[in-house]
Amino acid sequence: MSMFEIHGGFTGLAASSRVRLARNLKGYPFRLTAAQHSEIAEKVFAALQNNPTIGPEFEKKQIIPRSTEASQLVEEHLISPELAQNGGWLIVSRDGGVSIMVGEEDHLRLQVIGTGLCPKECLDTANRVSALIENELPFAFDARLGYLTACPTNLGTGLRASVMLHLPMLTAVGQINQITGYAGSRGCAVRGAYGEGSKAIGGFYQISNQVTLGASAADLTDRLVETATAVIDAEKKAREQVRAQNEAALRDRICRAAGTMKSAFLMETGEALTCISDVLIGLQMGFLTGADPQALYQLEQAVRPAMLTGAPQERDQKRAQMLRQAAQNITMTYA
Repeated sequence: MSMFEIHGGFTGLAASSRVRLARNLKGYPFRLTAAQHSEIAEKVFAALQNNPTIGPEFEKKQIIPRSTEASQLVEEHLISPELAQNGGWLIVSRDGGVSIMVGEEDHLRLQVIGTGLCPKECLDTANRVSALIENELPFAFDARLGYLTACPTNLGTGLRASVMLHLPMLTAVGQINQITGYAGSRGCAVRGAYGEGSKAIGGFYQISNQVTLGASAADLTDRLVETATAVIDAEKKAREQVRAQNEAALRDRICRAAGTMKSAFLMETGEALTCISDVLIGLQMGFLTGADPQALYQLEQAVRPAMLTGAPQERDQKRAQMLRQAAQNITMTYA
């Protein structure tokens, strides 16, 4: 296992968990020049390198605005679309579990990603890495308000904890608006897979905390876990509801998706994401066997346009090949 590898439960419905801490260095203005971004990136990287245990795990790279690499890093959820557009720096562990954006809205956006439902474990790791940096580079902090941030909505803990959930059946039965309302009553927001302003594709939604002030990071994370667990239960009930209404049609849809993955020679992005979503449903409901849900979540990212090179049809051919490889051991179970 890699140093920052974190695994949680509900892997059939929870794709990943992420914790992000917004931090600003004491003594610097919130708005920085490109030279100051570079200076801060070097200082943070040096602070990590001074720790002989974790230092060798990190590398530093410059983000070139609107570059192909920047687009790929967005698809991998390692940087934000804003950093990809404007440029900056990324300090990232070799396994991708921990990443630090320099040059976003705040000086630092420290992020930890894990698989499944594990925001508490991600928070523990984020706190350890944050403390290591803060020992050498004091953060802007107020005894009453907490961590000072560029935007007041991040003030206090500076925490954004989120869970990526696969909710295709809640989408199909028209209950997403109810789920959004429930999450809002719990101080959480439901957004597309890439956060605020993004659309849900393939039934993937991100649930995150909205409040950062007036509660501890641990309490906010606990509330997120409780909310996500309730939403997962609702998705399971929606799947059983659809099964009860017409199991034969549901099985047919899932088996056709698996068959398409096994045999297609060309595959557009939208069709690929729909097939992956349906196969994930089949695995969770016991209609299919022979594939790891976590590998399919990773495939869902890997088949997006920014991750593939070549002309459109060349990308479609590469995408289909990736799906055939992922589906080669899938078998269908029949009642």
